[in-house]
Amino acid sequence: MQSQSDIKNHDIKTGKDHKNEYASIKAAAPPVALWETWGLRIIFAAMVIVLGSKQLNYILEGASEWTQWRGLGHSMLATLAVMAIGGVFRPLAFLPIMLYEIAWKLVWLSVVALPPWLAGQEIPAIVNAKASLIGIGVLIVLIPWRYVWWRYFVQPIEPWRRKKQSCSDQ
Repeated sequence: MQSQSDIKNHDIKTGKDHKNEYASIKAAAPPVALWETWGLRIIFAAMVIVLGSKQLNYILEGASEWTQWRGLGHSMLATLAVMAIGGVFRPLAFLPIMLYEIAWKLVWLSVVALPPWLAGQEIPAIVNAKASLIGIGVLIVLIPWRYVWWRYFVQPIEPWRRKKQSCSDQ
């Protein structure tokens, strides 16, 4: 059985570099406009500031009085605000957060807000429906969809297992 140092020495001799294994794939990434990355940064920053401050206030005011479901919702939204900090600095790496944001708001709008609205009743004020619709619209414009398609559907998936080194590779 080869030791790690033997494998690394072999890789140096053969010119293999595991860090650059996917360099050619990354080089083929579709370009993303600078306005899209800055727009995403601004949205991420707004999530950190607005959502984070609201959730922090809710938590400090009295988390002990919440129902389990309300606690779950506030915990998830607070965590979303904390995770959005990374998106301010690396908007493309944190795109899944924005995709999640679109998905949960679409589900909420269609399952929770739409039925009472169609029945002529008041929409639950947990989330502002108009702001959600505007936010989804802005995100749909800002998200670099070609990049999303390339990153999550075109690239080969990560291997389930690493290939074993054969004796003939020595």
